[in-house]
Amino acid sequence: METRTTREEVLRALPQIEAETLAAEIGLAKRGGAVWDALCARAFRRGTAERDALFAFFEVPLPNAPDVEHAESQILCEPRYPVYPYQRLAADEATAYLRSAAPRVLLHMPTGSGKTRTAMNVVSSALRHLPPDSVVLWLAHSEELCDQAAGEFRRAWSSLGDRPVTVARHYGSHRIAVGQLEGSFVVAGLAKVAAGLQREQAEYLQLKRRLRLIVIDEAHKATARSYRHILELLAPAFSGVGILGLSATPGRTWLDADEDAELSAFFERQKVVLRTPGEGTPVEYLQNEGYLAVPEYEYLRYDPEMDIPAAALQAVREGFDLTEDVVRRLVVEEGRNVLLLEAVLREAAKGDKMLVFAGSVEHAELLANVLVLLGYRCAAVSATTPPAARQLAIDAFRSDEPGSLQILTNYGVLTTGFDAPNARVAIIARPTQSVVLYSQMIGRVIRGPRSGGNATCRVVTIVDRLPGFRSIYEGFSHWEDVW
Repeated sequence: METRTTREEVLRALPQIEAETLAAEIGLAKRGGAVWDALCARAFRRGTAERDALFAFFEVPLPNAPDVEHAESQILCEPRYPVYPYQRLAADEATAYLRSAAPRVLLHMPTGSGKTRTAMNVVSSALRHLPPDSVVLWLAHSEELCDQAAGEFRRAWSSLGDRPVTVARHYGSHRIAVGQLEGSFVVAGLAKVAAGLQREQAEYLQLKRRLRLIVIDEAHKATARSYRHILELLAPAFSGVGILGLSATPGRTWLDADEDAELSAFFERQKVVLRTPGEGTPVEYLQNEGYLAVPEYEYLRYDPEMDIPAAALQAVREGFDLTEDVVRRLVVEEGRNVLLLEAVLREAAKGDKMLVFAGSVEHAELLANVLVLLGYRCAAVSATTPPAARQLAIDAFRSDEPGSLQILTNYGVLTTGFDAPNARVAIIARPTQSVVLYSQMIGRVIRGPRSGGNATCRVVTIVDRLPGFRSIYEGFSHWEDVW
């Protein structure tokens, strides 16, 4: 392990999953074939945390330290939880707001630019300055987002923390006595907290005494009734409890300016955006620098054969999404599915990993079954898929091993909290007029090469001749006027 030649032989002999695990432990965001090259390119200098991690990974004792006269005069210390410069600036600005007289702020970053990692730096900074018994509560609406937050905090705090902190899970099948928590980072599901507030108010009042910061993932929902009730009880105005919101789309609707203004007012009109050099938008900067992939859009125009009710069309014009009945009728139309299947097959022939966002659970399963019959490595996942089977399919899709899944169809479970940097194509077959949902679906393939993804990506959208957003640029900048 002491010579580069020996080290490279050992590293290249690692199975892919172990190579990726080692890369993650030393702070390399690499997957697939590039991971061995990235590991072999590291210097693993004496006295660095990287070198310590390398020897610990192989359970090999560190060689005796060299005599002082032979030690290096300068040693580069690599961080184990690094952030990009734009993330560091955003974290510092958000931290300043949370220490102000009105400690509420919304962190507005494009999908794929690292909102969660940036937020964990803010959370870690807050915890280091808070009393040891303080509690930070992270709220999210899905199990995938909750799992992501719990795992990410463990990675962040192991490098940035200054004392033991308990990670407590309160979502899905996980349940804790919230009133007894102290010195904890609590990840909670919105539905479980909302139900608990009705049945166990005394427990939450106990929690409130130690609560110092609430983080709201997907913060454009902060003023929805369910979120608002929780926040009014646990973090009322002037209570001193900070509120950090995270969102790539800091608005509630497309056309209802009153609702958007309400969200802005809730956060005291305090919003942190990426400060990037040059005159372009943050999205353009991130693409030019390789943090985000450059998307190529293709729109497949479809004229529905069904008669869409006048009331449904009027609701769309007023900023509401399509009704479930209209969506169900659209996604079973034969002509639409032929158009969709042709697009999937055309993209699949290129060999890229592909996510297909279907219009319903049945739609996702039907597409997957057809593609399997045609000889493609494909699976479907949804909220009805058993958790173990769903994770197995996701892991098989993320893998670059021969025989791994090439296509993953889904409904409702991969729009947030899902990370597969090797996915290069997104096919949007789910009818929606929601800029928030559309941006989230695009975001699954938008990770750039500096973030372990691709330089370019493709987004194929079936356009059902209804008005709506079709651009990530609009999705990021649409609500600036209300802030």
